Amino acid sequence: MPARPRKRRLAWLLMVLWLIPLAAAARPAGADPAGPAAAVAGLRCLGADTMQTLLASWASGFNALQPPAPVEVGAGTRYSAAGVAAVLAGTANCVSFAREPFPAERAAFRRRLGRALVVVPVAGGSFATPHGSFALAVYVNRANPLRGLSLAQLAALFSGRPAPGQARPPTHWGQLGLHGSWAGRPIHLYGMTSRRDSGSPPGIVNFLDQRVLRGQPWRAGLRVQVDTPGSTALAAIVRQVGRDPDSIGYSGFGYATPAVRALPLSMQAGDATVAGSPATVAAGRYALAREIYLGFPATAAGGLAPAACRFLAYALSPAGQRQVMRDRMRFLPLTPAQRRGARAGLVHDCGATVPPASAAHPAYLDRDGAVRIVGYNDMRWMLQAIDRHYAQRYPGVRFRLILKGTRTAPAALADGSSLFAPMGAEFLPAALAAYRRQVGSEPLQFRVAHAALDPRARSSPLAIYVHPGNPLSSISLAQLRRVFTDTAPLASWGQLGLGGTWARRPIHPCGLAPDTALGRYMRRHRFDGKDYAAGYTGYRESERVLQRVAADPDALCFADLNQANPAVRVLGIRLGAGQGVSTGSRADIVSGRYPLDRYLYVYARAARVGQRDRLPCRYLQLLLSASGQRLLAAARPGYLPLSPAQLAAERARARHLLCGPGMSSRPPGGRGGVPAPHPAA
Repeated sequence: MPARPRKRRLAWLLMVLWLIPLAAAARPAGADPAGPAAAVAGLRCLGADTMQTLLASWASGFNALQPPAPVEVGAGTRYSAAGVAAVLAGTANCVSFAREPFPAERAAFRRRLGRALVVVPVAGGSFATPHGSFALAVYVNRANPLRGLSLAQLAALFSGRPAPGQARPPTHWGQLGLHGSWAGRPIHLYGMTSRRDSGSPPGIVNFLDQRVLRGQPWRAGLRVQVDTPGSTALAAIVRQVGRDPDSIGYSGFGYATPAVRALPLSMQAGDATVAGSPATVAAGRYALAREIYLGFPATAAGGLAPAACRFLAYALSPAGQRQVMRDRMRFLPLTPAQRRGARAGLVHDCGATVPPASAAHPAYLDRDGAVRIVGYNDMRWMLQAIDRHYAQRYPGVRFRLILKGTRTAPAALADGSSLFAPMGAEFLPAALAAYRRQVGSEPLQFRVAHAALDPRARSSPLAIYVHPGNPLSSISLAQLRRVFTDTAPLASWGQLGLGGTWARRPIHPCGLAPDTALGRYMRRHRFDGKDYAAGYTGYRESERVLQRVAADPDALCFADLNQANPAVRVLGIRLGAGQGVSTGSRADIVSGRYPLDRYLYVYARAARVGQRDRLPCRYLQLLLSASGQRLLAAARPGYLPLSPAQLAAERARARHLLCGPGMSSRPPGGRGGVPAPHPAA
């Protein structure tokens, strides 16, 4: 046979093979009466391309657990509607929805497959990421004095139907509470087209249909803005609102301009309004925050297939929600309340197929079974010693220390990716608030060591320093508060008891800058939360503070005790009647006598009764044991052990808050309390 006809036939054969999958994808929607489950093995997800990387990340983590049926994330689709068409055609059985399903799509599932579409929220939308299912803002012109609206008022505005308790829909700003010249001014509404040529709304309009209008039609007279070359309808809405003082419209926060103002909103009439911000959207408090979803065809019994149940359980697990935070679209993890709601729906649709929350694979376990601990880098050596001792006692347990600083610990504890939060300071208020929002409870704080006197240590007790030529020998805490704050200020050395030429000399207070960790610590713990005095000078590092003291005979400053040198002198702290003076000796620090001491902490997640984990309990018990304290004290850079009284108090708190009854003994054949991995966690 000539070579050219052979090549031509081979080319036709390759083309036919290439067209087969395209023909399958284009098969009429009702052509597969058996449904998607009969056509696709495991799970195959198609839909919104904005969810592609997140789905691929979930699939990779889930498939690594060797589930019975793997998950495949298909490529080549841009919109959720394409995923719906693929499921109806039998070429997929999972839809990624970057918006709420259209009513027509739900109807198509029932009409063509005879089954419902089950949709489960798996993450929050972004705050303002372009195309990231972002939260919506309601904008008025910057000149408009309106302070906020409820969703019921929004529905009345955009539907043209009266809000509850009102006789007619609002057409003038006075009906929304404005007075004076604004009362009679007309309201001009701006928005997008309510229906595309396909008959379905744009995704944002669909969200407003379901969240705000709740099935009511859109008001006639809406000033519709459309996409144009170089500009989107959402940008045009904001532009028109900025030009028209009587206007109101919706758009994304990323489209804001100085000419407009986003209104705070409330879920219900009478509730306090909440302004849209990254924090309120992430916390689920803002009324027009959005979510993203996975959708599946219901089984003949009305629930979900086991493969869908297992994959959803993984997506809703701490590990799955951590992957949300790392995604390029900046989607947001579900709040604790949203996760509980999604999981409750999952239990309803899956029954015994979905693993219970108590059986979930702990997020602090790496794939290789190592226990992850994230936190303070200066605790590395003591934790290494504790880890070795624990592994000797419980063979088979391995730890992985990821110690990059105290600030890394709170978030890792909140999402469960760290067994503990080892920290060189207490939670900052912002970190504590974020933890409460994410977890829904308080972290458990345990002291495990005193700060160190070794100059190599990053965490030191604090000290009050004066110039070596200054004759003052000691000072009380009450006097310190008055020197460093404007509360009944002490401004001269005579007010601290010095006489002669010192009596009239001014005190020059200095120390760590108010916005540093130690500046905040002193303000909170020793200065009753009062602001620093107007004449206070703050530095970023203790070394600079001591240089100032060495050069200024009138300086009275605080800095790290472990940085003391011959060019400065440490003042004693008077402890009160009959208690003497403490200068921060090792004995005073360990006994708890020194009032400017600091601690190292281990924070833990609160354990729910009946679901206590042996590993956190036993690890903390070891840290607080006599042998653990010896290991800690022997490790560099010389952090000091707790006193017997402090140890007794922390052990009692650990038993009560973390361990519970019967948790101190090793289980038969156990691995130190490390849970076995669960395939769907």
